[in-house]
Amino acid sequence: MNKMTKGALATGLGVALLLGGGGTLAVWNTTVEANAGKIVTGDLQLTAGQGTWSNASGQAIDPATYKVVPGDELRFSQPVTVKLTGDQMRASLTVSDKLASSASYLSVANPVLTDGHGATVPAELLPASSGVYTASVLVTFPASTTGTTGAEATNDLGKIGFKLEQKAPTSPTP
Repeated sequence: MNKMTKGALATGLGVALLLGGGGTLAVWNTTVEANAGKIVTGDLQLTAGQGTWSNASGQAIDPATYKVVPGDELRFSQPVTVKLTGDQMRASLTVSDKLASSASYLSVANPVLTDGHGATVPAELLPASSGVYTASVLVTFPASTTGTTGAEATNDLGKIGFKLEQKAPTSPTP
């Protein structure tokens, strides 16, 4: 074998070892920070005042002493303050009914929000909707309840609550 062939073979073997993990090759790269600015998060808050109960005829009642009968409807009304912050913030108010397991014969409807003039507020709340409202919920003891189901039963209506929940922002249509 001549010197030229031996030299080429040695060079090729050296390069193969470097590429095959026997060494490293330098690869250049660079980075730059984007000047993207800062982002501030929004928020939603719900606070409640003292609530009141009334029967179907609008008469104020004390739920601790009032005896419901099949067909009875009771309304719970409570002042609530809603605060929504965020450019695309949307939320809805629902009732967190924890009665279902203990009182299957009672039904609790979703709340209705009314403003200071008694006008119903849309179900979807926006940041411009922030303010003080009256939230009311209807609790019904269905007339179809028969037999002794629920007779002389005591139910803790304090398990009813309100929940302000953010709705996901709508995605733009491509």
